[in-house]
Amino acid sequence: MPTLNRTLFAVLVLIWFSFAYAQRPDFSRLIEAMEKDGCATHEPSRVKLCKYDYKVDGKNLEAISFKPEGAGPFPGLLLIPGHATTARDWIPTGLTFARNGFAGVAVSQPGYGYSEGPADFVGPKTIKALSEGYRKFQREPFVDAERMGVVGYSRGGMAASLLAVQLDDVKAVVLGAGVYDFKKAYDEVKIEGILRNMERETGMTKEAIRQRSSVLQMEKLKCPVLILHGEKDANVPFSQALLLRDRLTALKKDFEIQTFPDKEHSIAPQNLYEYSLDFLKRKLPADAKK
Repeated sequence: MPTLNRTLFAVLVLIWFSFAYAQRPDFSRLIEAMEKDGCATHEPSRVKLCKYDYKVDGKNLEAISFKPEGAGPFPGLLLIPGHATTARDWIPTGLTFARNGFAGVAVSQPGYGYSEGPADFVGPKTIKALSEGYRKFQREPFVDAERMGVVGYSRGGMAASLLAVQLDDVKAVVLGAGVYDFKKAYDEVKIEGILRNMERETGMTKEAIRQRSSVLQMEKLKCPVLILHGEKDANVPFSQALLLRDRLTALKKDFEIQTFPDKEHSIAPQNLYEYSLDFLKRKLPADAKK
């Protein structure tokens, strides 16, 4: 993207972020309307939000869909929040992507929000639940089944990396602050609570570690990925982004990486939006024709 265009794009994204953030007090009313009627429209953007809960193995998964104004079909995104966040927390994210022409579905991981657990630190049950949400959303008439992507952050970024090597038709994936080598992350993380969660939710067996380490499976990657990571991240060491970069380079895979020298675990929503939208608009162009 030319420098001038990129600068203008960044300014527009920041304006939208500021606008969306200013509207956050109204999200409670938007959620109430959605809970009451099943769907509600965010009037400033004309994006339609709907309750999109579904069941996997008899357990409820909390989900919210986002449909841009118009008939579509639109490129579709599976949106995966991280630890201690839910589909409701990602309403600003879903609105931002939808306003830019991407239909989306945000899914709370098992054990978070109204998604029934237990949490398994992005293990097989979580990946199965998210995969089924991806397939369900892909079948919606307003979604272009041939232009599907995944965006995840933190535990969501870890989940997105595992889905990237398991879904055979995903076309673009954004990995924000994810764990890609579970054992290396365990060895380097200094935060006691995170270490205890890793132990309690997985048992730290060899099989559990293998299942949660996407870097060991990257030879199966078929789509371009964008890696985003703060260089001062204490929750997920920055080395995770570098080792994935090096592995993808060795495999000659299509990837991009953007790091943030002054950021910790959160790179700030405006950075997530700016770089993700730039990447997705190139890899899943909203105006592409089948």
